[in-house]
Amino acid sequence: MPDWAQHVRTRLSPLRLSPTREVEIVDELSQHMDDRYRELIAGDVSPEEATLLVLAEFRSGNVLARRMASLRQAQVPAPITLGASTGHVLSDLWQDLRYAARVFWNQPAFVATAVLTLTLGIGATTGIFSVVNGALIKPLPFPESDRVIALVHQAPGANQYKLAASPAIYFTYRENNQTFESIALWYSNTASMTGAGNPEEVRRLQSTHELLPLLRVQPLLGRTFSEADDRPGSPHTVILTHGFWQRRFGGAPAVLGETLVVDGAPHEVLGVLPPAFRFFHQQVDILTPARPDRARAFVPSTGERGIARLKGGVTLDQASADVARMIPILIDSFPLVPGVTREAVVNMRLGPNLRWLKDDVIGDLDDVLWVLMATIGMLLLVACANVANLQLARSEARRQELAIRAALGAGWRRIAASLLVESIVLALMGGIAGLALAATMLPVLLSIAAQDLPSILEINIDPAVLVFTLSLSLGAGLVFGLLPVVKYAHPNVAAMLGGGGRTHGPSPERHRARNSLVVLQVALALVLLVASGLMIRTFLSLRGVDPGFTDPEQIQTLHLSIPRDAVREFDRVIRMQQEIWHRLSAIAGVESAAFSSRSLPLIASGPTGPFSLADKPGAAPVQMEFRYISPSLFRTMGTRLVAGRDLQWTDYSGARHVAIVSETLARREWGSPAAAIGKQMRRSEKSPWLEVVGVAGDVRHRGLDQPAPDTVYLTSTEALAPYMSRAAYFFVRSERVGKAGFIDDLQQAIWSVNGSLPLGSVQTMGEIYHRSTARTSLTLALLSITGAMTLALGLVGIYGVITYTLAQRTREIGVRMALGAGNAGLKRMLLRQVLLLVAMGVALGLGGAALLARLMKSLLFGVGALDVTTYVTVSAILVITAALAAYLPARRVTRLDPMQAMRKE
Repeated sequence: MPDWAQHVRTRLSPLRLSPTREVEIVDELSQHMDDRYRELIAGDVSPEEATLLVLAEFRSGNVLARRMASLRQAQVPAPITLGASTGHVLSDLWQDLRYAARVFWNQPAFVATAVLTLTLGIGATTGIFSVVNGALIKPLPFPESDRVIALVHQAPGANQYKLAASPAIYFTYRENNQTFESIALWYSNTASMTGAGNPEEVRRLQSTHELLPLLRVQPLLGRTFSEADDRPGSPHTVILTHGFWQRRFGGAPAVLGETLVVDGAPHEVLGVLPPAFRFFHQQVDILTPARPDRARAFVPSTGERGIARLKGGVTLDQASADVARMIPILIDSFPLVPGVTREAVVNMRLGPNLRWLKDDVIGDLDDVLWVLMATIGMLLLVACANVANLQLARSEARRQELAIRAALGAGWRRIAASLLVESIVLALMGGIAGLALAATMLPVLLSIAAQDLPSILEINIDPAVLVFTLSLSLGAGLVFGLLPVVKYAHPNVAAMLGGGGRTHGPSPERHRARNSLVVLQVALALVLLVASGLMIRTFLSLRGVDPGFTDPEQIQTLHLSIPRDAVREFDRVIRMQQEIWHRLSAIAGVESAAFSSRSLPLIASGPTGPFSLADKPGAAPVQMEFRYISPSLFRTMGTRLVAGRDLQWTDYSGARHVAIVSETLARREWGSPAAAIGKQMRRSEKSPWLEVVGVAGDVRHRGLDQPAPDTVYLTSTEALAPYMSRAAYFFVRSERVGKAGFIDDLQQAIWSVNGSLPLGSVQTMGEIYHRSTARTSLTLALLSITGAMTLALGLVGIYGVITYTLAQRTREIGVRMALGAGNAGLKRMLLRQVLLLVAMGVALGLGGAALLARLMKSLLFGVGALDVTTYVTVSAILVITAALAAYLPARRVTRLDPMQAMRKE
């Protein structure tokens, strides 16, 4: 094979190119000559003749002059076949790829910087899109899940818009509907499992027999519930989830037909569910039949969850109309809750608020995810802007090379294609690395966000994510690759090869694109920093909220449920709870102990109901949240007792019925906490009057970001048994919380009263408190990381632009210094130009930040979307850091020797 490189070097020697540039051009032209040589050989030309022809074509006439003349003439391409066109395109593409590989090999620093920048942007975007895809785009993992709805109701008259279902609703809709293929009722709780080994609290899903068939779930072993299993009084049965079956029974098939003791009653194992079974937000161990009892169904009682599968072709509006038609049937078919009048039920204006099951499962999670997706998209834009700036600087330095390629016959389409191929190759490299980064970080992100993501969601790197990443990479390559194409695909051959490209400084037009990218980077950085600032203010506002208790890290909580089959008489349940309280209080190191019904503070609201006030006859009953508690609850929790006294054990056994109310309720209804003492209220006409003996500080039962509900605290007495639960949360305050052996002591104290009661939901109030801010903390962390990365990339972009600009103006600065310009004046001039760009970016970014903040409104607490303090502070920080990024290169260039600077070019 002839040595083409030597002939090419001889022709290029008058241009006095840099060694690196000469090697690149020699490699490319040698490849062209080699391709022509092979073409001639394939046409039966001898090697000697082929060599002479190639050299003759290369040397014939003035090749550069002939090429420049041809650029001024219209070219009419000859007709070619489709196959030839395809082959030509593939040949050019392969040549561009090889050339890009050679160029990148010689510029490792540029490639590493560009790929790392794109890896961060594409990786972060891919990771968040994986969550968005699994949560918002993919359907629920049930066949035809788009036809399953949640039976949610509303009662505008009672200011309730998300009411659950009930046995009365279930029976009415099952028997009278015209739009449902199937309907089911379910609710989740815990149960105690006894037998071999220590008692264990398991997570239970209780449902009617229609649930699993409605979701199209087939058991792995055995069968699902039948209608007979779901009848009240029928033998107890249970179905195991796959995880519990593996953990408890080692996956033994012989488990079918075995008997498990659940809540003190024997249950026959009917089946095992498949590994893929997930149920909404709940982690489930076992399923038991709900067995709703028509004789105990009331209106407007709501406590269970209902779902239905629509018939084919039925819309959500049609189903809502059908439910509205059945509401009067419901009210007429079942008795009212004792103490509630028909007029009160009618005034509630009970109606449908149906929603697709997917929307009910996701809730308001979509607000968080779309905000994060938008902010991560901004990070990717900043990354693309940074790489575009790098590409512009690199293309500016390659103007001579591009002019030579044009003079040697390359048209603007070939040059444009070559530049785009380089950009797309960079983007694909960044995309592959970004995908690896996303796959690595996704499990970490999911573990952090576990409590906010329903367990039913399937979030992973699936084919849709791969397609998204590929599309994102190609799009990013086009975005940051088009600017060099537009600016440099039409090189001025005469100017560049005539020496002007070596001595003349850059014109203002050449800086316009780079300056525009800097403005864009500053604007996007400001948007993300404002979003982060608002979330920081939200987090601080939440941390400043008084939850209604103190020193949560010293409060241990645990859940105990006394099953009906274990203890039937409710007075024995009350005595057993009191005995457990005494045993827990006697443990060494325990300051105080107490218990309360229903849910824990900050987790969820308790049951609510209308209470009539004795001193306001004829007035509408007041809706209050009610909880049954033991004495010392407020002391154990650290809740203020504002007025009156605490409950005493004598209040639980005498004929006098007492209660404690929350501070906000007392102030609104009676004017002050002191005025509430001695007032009376009752749950219904059949309930005893309750005397208010104390007023306690407000407790944020529904979460830190929700107002404290009106609450009444009641004693657990037999007279109030119809409204009480057999489950209770115990609270223990001690400095031993979190230390070895403390939980064991609690367990032994409980087993000394009843050895079949397992401890459930063992956690501290500190853990509950931190979880209550988990979503805000997660959003804050992601936005802060994104904002910091965007700021860093933006500052790198500003630093790069000012460094490049100063390098181009070195000769000018040398002249100014030789004429007497001082360093301070030069620094001010240079910084003024940079700060002008930053000011334009800040002005643009403030508008974008205001728009994004409005979208984030549902995530904010204690701060407005247009918080002036946040906007001013972030803008000042951005301007100061940008000025520092510009000051360093400006300081360095003004220290140059004027004569050296003037001779630099």
